[in-house]
Amino acid sequence: MSSRRETTESERLLVVKWSKEGKSLREIASLIGVTHGCVQKILQKYKKTGSVANIPGRGRKEILSTTAKRKIIHSVKEDPRVMPLN
Repeated sequence: MSSRRETTESERLLVVKWSKEGKSLREIASLIGVTHGCVQKILQKYKKTGSVANIPGRGRKEILSTTAKRKIIHSVKEDPRVMPLN
């Protein structure tokens, strides 16, 4: 299992604040408890987008459409023993 964790939005705001106050990447990283590369990525994203929030649309996309889901549920409710084949 990976030991990675996502930084919270409040941690990212602290990174930006301390960076504007003139602290170095390594100082900020040791204060928050992340790598200096992580701090660098947060600052790059902030400079590019102007925000530290997560972008929408993250995660795996759905395989089935809402119509397909409804059809499957309908066929199972009709006869739970029969597997639908399209």
